[in-house]
Amino acid sequence: MSKPNNNKLSQKRYQQSKNKPGNNKYFDFIGLAIVILLGIIIYSNSFDCPFQFDDMSNIVGNSKVHGLSNLKALWNYEHNRFIPDLTFAVNYHFGKLNVWGYHLFNLFIHLVNALLVWWLTILIFSSPAFRNNLIIKHKKYIGFIIALLFVSHPLATESITYTVQRIASIAALFYFLSVALYLKARLYDKTNYSKYFLFASSVISGIFALHSKENAYTLPFAILMVEVFFFQTKRFRIYFKDYRIILLLTAFLGFILVALFTFSFDIFKPLSPDEHNDYKTITSTNYLLTQFTIIPKYIQLLLLPINQNFDYDIPISNSFFEIKTILGFVFLSAIIVLGIFLYNKNRIISFGIFWFFLTMIVESSIIPISDLIYEHRTYLPSFGFFLIISSGIFMFLWDKYKNIAITLLLLIIVSNSCLTYSRNKIWKDGLTMWSDVISKSPNKARPYCNRATQYNIQNKLPEAIRDYKKAIELNPRWVVAYSNLGNVLTVLNDTAAALKYLDKAIQLDSNYSEAYEKRANLFTKENQFDRALPDFNKAIKLNPDNSDFYSNRGNMFTKKNKFDIASNDLNKSIALDPNNFQAYLNRGCLLNNQLKRKEALIDINKAIELDHNFAQAYYNRGIVYLNMDDKVNACLDFQKAASFGYQPAADFYKKYCQ
Repeated sequence: MSKPNNNKLSQKRYQQSKNKPGNNKYFDFIGLAIVILLGIIIYSNSFDCPFQFDDMSNIVGNSKVHGLSNLKALWNYEHNRFIPDLTFAVNYHFGKLNVWGYHLFNLFIHLVNALLVWWLTILIFSSPAFRNNLIIKHKKYIGFIIALLFVSHPLATESITYTVQRIASIAALFYFLSVALYLKARLYDKTNYSKYFLFASSVISGIFALHSKENAYTLPFAILMVEVFFFQTKRFRIYFKDYRIILLLTAFLGFILVALFTFSFDIFKPLSPDEHNDYKTITSTNYLLTQFTIIPKYIQLLLLPINQNFDYDIPISNSFFEIKTILGFVFLSAIIVLGIFLYNKNRIISFGIFWFFLTMIVESSIIPISDLIYEHRTYLPSFGFFLIISSGIFMFLWDKYKNIAITLLLLIIVSNSCLTYSRNKIWKDGLTMWSDVISKSPNKARPYCNRATQYNIQNKLPEAIRDYKKAIELNPRWVVAYSNLGNVLTVLNDTAAALKYLDKAIQLDSNYSEAYEKRANLFTKENQFDRALPDFNKAIKLNPDNSDFYSNRGNMFTKKNKFDIASNDLNKSIALDPNNFQAYLNRGCLLNNQLKRKEALIDINKAIELDHNFAQAYYNRGIVYLNMDDKVNACLDFQKAASFGYQPAADFYKKYCQ
């Protein structure tokens, strides 16, 4: 009996796979529509979510991204993340601080990424490693499922709904694109010169990834993995005459040189205690040991995304011999060993494992970062996880238990979609966000401090005081809580208590500029200008680019009737940040004191244009109108300011308008 011809059998299988419904041209369009529609639906409730946390310093208060007029300054500000910063500048150019446009762009990037992982999956299964593998008949299905899992998983909300973490999704976009273009080029025949264009495009995309986020420095290793896993079907050897090896070595050398010129060994230095790291010293060693417990947490959240938290309370591991550290190390080591073992037996599962660890290594290894854990760090690694889950279902369930496989996939995607939609509700305002964090991290100081700030913004001062005091109780070294509590007590005219907390903040951190500035504001309010001026000067010396410091010092000089000096400070403030509405108001008040009513109106109108809910600006414009004998407009402004709960405006309305 003759043996079957394996080549003919492989050809037959290949032809059969081409005739599967998954290869129908309509499948691509229908699948594309489903992925996009699902993404739009589950993120439809995120478009009005306000700026949160780091959004305030990176977008709202960052004059560098406020327009496209000075790209050189934007590059010098943060060239490692120039691409995301450029997109923020574009958003600001067209919509100022209207959050809708920012969220729309974030969702667009996420949808593109979902389609990229679909394409990347198809390219992987089109590689020589799967030439004789029956799983290739399912490659479009697997790509489609991965796209659905990627677009719907609730762990991605921190990269989409949290505006500033567009940084993670944009870096992932160029990372995915670079790998996919390299794969596509490698799949072309040697005689097809289009492959060189694709190689070049892959390099360009890689450069864009490098200027989006630092985890892109793993990209050369990801491409090497693609080469080893999917194109080395025989015993692995390196031929230095092979142009592909030369290209890879050149790329490696280039990336290493870029890394050496971009970073120094200072990135490995311990982080001193401050508000960014919960006032704990973070070293390379204890950061790495802590990651042995955090990475399993990421895996758990990918498997079972419940009890998500914006600010996890994870204790630092200071010894390898802590039980949680040992267990985490054993668990992760077992997964890595499994990946090595499966290299020859099941390359797709092995590749998924190593992709996950490779793309996480920059943020979860020996480079200390002040925040130990963040969900957005799973955005790029999650592709490896979804590749394992989807491929596993098709390998072990699809052919024999198709109905079970479909039910399982639908259950996962639907439940994830519901969880994502629900999670977006947490981001609807600062109080909702930080109250959710406090319910899950009740023993951590930072959430109380941040919720107190939200209460302060909403003029709920007793609640703000309560939370600031709770933050101090949990961490008596929390400088920000002392400083901000002192500021709230200043507003409430409790001068003695305010001064006590501000002095304590400065005692704890003599370089904390905000505490000096807040104490200076307190002295200004008490007309103690000789005590205020040294504090303002100290704050500006410590932080010379802070627009608010010049604005408030200018306000002090206005009160001292030193109008020329005040004008210089206020002009400087606006030059540093042309969108500082408080600076425009302060300059408007100065001009009013100088009897320059029309010029004062221009500045106060600008302040209101920048913040339509700025009660103090409406009140002061009302005063200017009164000075101009325009009682009608003055009363309208007093009424408007009073509607925001601004008591001085209500008093003026009673006095002049009733």
